[in-house]
Parts: sequence; C-alpha cells; structure tokens
Amino acid sequence: MKKLHLIFCSVSLTLFLSACSGVSQQFTAKEVLLNESLPKIEQLKSLSDMSNVALEWEPLYNENIKGFYIYRASEAEPTFKLVETITNKFQTHFVDTKLEPSTKYFYKMKSFNDQNHISEESDVIEIMTDVRLPAISYAQALTNLANKIKLVWRPHSDLRVNAYIIERKESDESKFKKLAQIKNRLNAEYIDDDLKPNQSFDYIIYAQSFDGVISEASAVLSATSKALPPVVEGLSASIDGSNKISLQWNESNYKDFSYYKVYATSSTFLPYTLVAKTQSNHYEDAVGGAGKSKSYKVSIVDIDGLEGPLQSEGVSGQTLGLPSAPSLISAKSTSEGISLEWSDNDDRAVEYIVKRTGGEKAAVFKGIKNKNMLDTNALPGVEYSYEVYAIDSGNLQSEASNKVKAKQ
Repeated sequence: MKKLHLIFCSVSLTLFLSACSGVSQQFTAKEVLLNESLPKIEQLKSLSDMSNVALEWEPLYNENIKGFYIYRASEAEPTFKLVETITNKFQTHFVDTKLEPSTKYFYKMKSFNDQNHISEESDVIEIMTDVRLPAISYAQALTNLANKIKLVWRPHSDLRVNAYIIERKESDESKFKKLAQIKNRLNAEYIDDDLKPNQSFDYIIYAQSFDGVISEASAVLSATSKALPPVVEGLSASIDGSNKISLQWNESNYKDFSYYKVYATSSTFLPYTLVAKTQSNHYEDAVGGAGKSKSYKVSIVDIDGLEGPLQSEGVSGQTLGLPSAPSLISAKSTSEGISLEWSDNDDRAVEYIVKRTGGEKAAVFKGIKNKNMLDTNALPGVEYSYEVYAIDSGNLQSEASNKVKAKQ
C-alpha cells in the first residue's frame, strides 16, 4: 500500500524543471495537499495544429479520483498556470484552443480527489504549434476608379482558410483599422466605395482560418480614387446679342470627358441653376428682353459621372440694349401732305415706325426704310403729333423720338 504523504503550506510552492527547459512550476495553496497514493498520469500524448493542442491520457476509470488539473506554460510565459479543471474522471481528452502559431508550449497534469488531494504531476510534454498561414501570394489595388478602390487577390491555397480580413488606413495615418471581413476562401475581391474623389488609402489583406487564426500580412497595397475633372478655362459671355447671350470657353482635352454643364443666375442673391448640358465648347442662352444680364459658370462631367469644380467667380453676359431713339428734325406742311425728316443717333436702325396722333384716328406707318416720310393722309386744318421709332436687325424697337406737331 502506498504511503499517504500530506504537505500543507500557506504560500505557493515553486519547483523548477531542468535548466534546459527554463519552465517553472507554481501551485496555489489549494493544490499543496499531495497524496502520493493518487494515480499519476502516465503516457500523456498530444496532437497540435496552428492554434490548438489536443491532449490524451490513459483512462483511470477504477481509481478513487474526481478529475484532473491541466497546466500550461510557454517560452514567453514560463510559469505554469492552471488552464483547465476536469471534474469527470472518465474523460481522457482535452483540447486547448486559441493558441499562437509557431509557438512552443509545455503541459503537465495532476489528478485530484473529493478532498482536493492532488497526485504527483505527470511528466512535462513539449509541443510546437504549426506555423502561421503564409500571406496571400498575390494582391492588387485598382486605382483611378470613381469614388471607389477595388482590391483583388489570388485565393489562398490553404484549404483551412475561411475568410479574409481587410484593413485600411489613409496615407497620412499611422495605424491600420479593420475595414471588412470577406467570407469564403474563393471570394477574392473587395470594393471600397463611397470614397471622396482623389482620396488615397493603404490596404493590408489577411487570410483567416476556420479557427480564427490570422495569416501573415499581405504587402501594403496603395491606391487613389479618381480625381475630379479639371476646371473649365477661358469662359466668356457676350454683351451684344439680340435677345441672347452667347457663351464660349476653351475646349477640354480631358481624356474622360463626357459633356459640359452650364449654370446661370440672374441675380447675385440667387443660386446658380443648371440651364443646359452640351458637348460643344459654346452655348447660346435665349434671353428675352433688351439689356438683360446673367452670370454663368460651366463645369466638365466625365464618363463616370464625376463633375468637376465650377469657376470661383461667374462670368457676366448681357443682351443687346435698345437702339437709340431717332431725332425728329422737322414736320412741314406741303401741297402733297405733311413731310417728316429725322436723323439716327446710332447705326443700328434698319427701318422705322412713325406714329401719328390727333384728328379722329391715330395712325401707324411701318416698314419705312428711309429717314423721311410724306403723310398724304393728313386732313386739312387738323393738327397732328408725330413720333419716330428705330427698329434694328434683331427687331428691337427704340424708345420714341421727340414729338413734333404739324398742321396740313
């Protein structure tokens, strides 16, 4: 019969393994009741992968024990710590999860009974987890896309891969942040959208196993979203168009050009509104009325729908004003009627209108090409008043001339 040997101590007892392992052993006050009659775990076996270690031991079904304590240490943390308490003596397997790849671990076990007596510790076993998943072999960031950056990569060759993790940082930031997780090993692209124009980012891609193990990092991928089209230059607006304002600007040689947008406002207090879309570098705005002014801005829209910036200041244009009113020089009574003569005050008139008032009925004489007229319909003894209007080539009518009276 084995000798029962009980040792009680109020402080922790530390035992050291051989110098070659450099791993220390530490027990808490709860564990210092050593019962040499309790069975020692023999032939502790192990299996491992990247993040898990499986332990197996010989059954102790017939022994007077309650369960087992499992302890773990590593080169980074050489002090053994309790990682699992098994309260079923029929259990002969345990899996330690969430471990680091390419890491050396040490394990040992003890049995215990209902009185919390513990057995001698098992032999320490040494286990190395598998190496970390390598980085994906190929990845590329597609640049110059409108408001987006596309990442593509070659699917990881390791069948344990379940997902990919995308991390991102702006070019002036120091730390990467998780952006997305892409499920399925064969899913090999990600589109980072809703970006601002000409926005630059760096990306790193990791593969992730079913157990959550992260691979080595990919190479840093740098890309920039598409910039806006340039500002339209050379914008000018006419000031002498009859009922119209003509716009002209430098033709764009932007390679992704699609069309122009023309904006206008009739007041400095009102916003610019879209008035036209055109692929030409000129536009004619129909504006009713003489001497009407508007301010204009023009932008470029590219094939992806990106619109370039407008000019910081608008360009003002104006329709042609009214022609100058003629000067009525004379109105004389002759044997044939009342003779009128007038002169121009500018060179725009192409014809004239004469209006007569007085008598029983007013009269209007149109289509007069010369600067004189004979009113053969004037009645004897009736005093008339005459006014002359100039008409230009755009059919704009001047204000009335001075009024002159005459009697036949």
